[in-house]
Amino acid sequence: MKHEIYREFDLSILSSVDSTNRWLQERIKQQKAISNQVVCADYQTGGRGMGDNKWHSEKGQNLLFSIGMDASFIPASEQFLITQMIALAIVDELSYLIGSEKFSIKWPNDIFYSDRKLGGILIVNTIRASQLDQTVIGVGINVNQSIFPEWIPRPVSLSMISKQQFDALNILKAILMRFSYRTKQAEDTDGVQRIAHDYHQKMYRLDEWHFYALDNMQIELKIKGIGEYGLLILENRAGKTFSCDFKSIRFLYEDELT
Repeated sequence: MKHEIYREFDLSILSSVDSTNRWLQERIKQQKAISNQVVCADYQTGGRGMGDNKWHSEKGQNLLFSIGMDASFIPASEQFLITQMIALAIVDELSYLIGSEKFSIKWPNDIFYSDRKLGGILIVNTIRASQLDQTVIGVGINVNQSIFPEWIPRPVSLSMISKQQFDALNILKAILMRFSYRTKQAEDTDGVQRIAHDYHQKMYRLDEWHFYALDNMQIELKIKGIGEYGLLILENRAGKTFSCDFKSIRFLYEDELT
């Protein structure tokens, strides 16, 4: 069924689907418009994260949705801007909802509360010439689930944080409003700079010393920010900087240190 949340978005709610991202990607294959289409599911049979990661969610307990976006105003070289916009929309709304500053963005695409994972983002872009064309933004947020499989590292949900239950659809509506604001902000240079600044301020582990696996070597580094093409910029104790993509670096935690 469809609901008109705001004029910008047309929302479809499904009881079950293999993946909300795939649902929108299938529309692209069928040459159907996806701009401002949002699909939300109670359950995903094949939810994914980045790479080969799977996204686990109990039926009806969490927020699982994807947004279709006309991103043709964004150069392909600046596609990380989309990650910044949706991540800020989520973190800003959850910080307001819970009344906490402990929410952050773990580069490149995870939503954290303290040192625990609350949500994730998966973006699929199509590119025409040097510009983005159509973009599918997939989001999973742990809302009311309280028990997770052991294979999921450091999970947390809004219910676990606040000891209360939430209406996931209301959270979605609020996130879409904030995302719409960030999308309009991205239409000029000053707005893009503001988005970059706000993302920087919300980065997990920013300006803190922690251990990372860098090209399979354990090393102590400090996150300094985001560089060209959305690469993560870190610095070692000697002041040397490193630009990393998500395949070359892994965040380490105390129980993983050797």
